[in-house]
Amino acid sequence: MKKNLLFVSVISTVLIFISCTKELEIDKIGFEKSFQIAKKKFNDEKFLDALNDLNSIILNYGGENGIDSAQYLIARSHYMLKEYYSASYEFEKLADNFPESPLIEDAYFNTAECYRELSPEYVLDQKETLTAISKYQIYLDLFPKGKYFSSSNNSIKDLREKLARKTFDSGVLYLKLDQPRAAKVYFNEIIDNYYDTSFYIQAVEKISQAYSEMKDEYNYRLYLSKYQELKSKQGDEE
Repeated sequence: MKKNLLFVSVISTVLIFISCTKELEIDKIGFEKSFQIAKKKFNDEKFLDALNDLNSIILNYGGENGIDSAQYLIARSHYMLKEYYSASYEFEKLADNFPESPLIEDAYFNTAECYRELSPEYVLDQKETLTAISKYQIYLDLFPKGKYFSSSNNSIKDLREKLARKTFDSGVLYLKLDQPRAAKVYFNEIIDNYYDTSFYIQAVEKISQAYSEMKDEYNYRLYLSKYQELKSKQGDEE
C-alpha cells in the first residue's frame, strides 16, 4: 500500500513539474518561438492545446508586435471547436483591441460567420439569424470591396430566405385556422420586407386569398392581378 501511495505521489509530482515547466517555457522562450509552437498545434488540429498556449502567450506577451495573430488563432480555435459564442467574443475582442491589425477584416467577417453557424432551423426563434445579418452588413459597410463581399451577400440572402420562410409559414397557418386578417399581416411583412426572396410571389398570391376570405373584393382582385403579372414575368425570364 505504501509503495502504491509513493508511486502515485511521484507521478503527481512529475505531472506538476511538467505542467510548470510548460508554463515556464512559454514565459521564457519568447513570443515568436512560443507562437510558432502554438500555431503548429492549431495546424495539427490540437485546438484545446493551442488555446492553452495562446492564452498564456496573450498573458505573457500582450504588448508584443504580432500579438493580434495570437488573438486571431484563439478565436479560430474556438470556432473550430464549434464554440461559436466564445469565438465571436474573441473575434470582436480582436476588432476592438487591434483596430490597425491586418486581420481586422477577417475578424469582422468571422464574427458574422459565428452567428450564421448559430442560426437555428427556421421554425425556431431567429435572434441569431438577425444578428448574423447585421454582422454581415457591418462587414460590408466597412469593407465594401472586401475579399468576403460575395460570400457575405450570399449568406445574407440565405438567411433572409430563412426569415421569409418562417414568416410565410405563419401566414399559411393562420389561413388554415380561418384567421385571414392575422394571415394578411404576415404576408404583408414579406411583401414589404422580403421582396427579394423566393417567397415574395407566393405571399402576393396568399394575400389575395386572405382578402377573398375577408370578402374584400377590391384588394382580392388587386393582389390576384399582381400575382398573375409576376408569374407571367417569371415565366418570360425562365
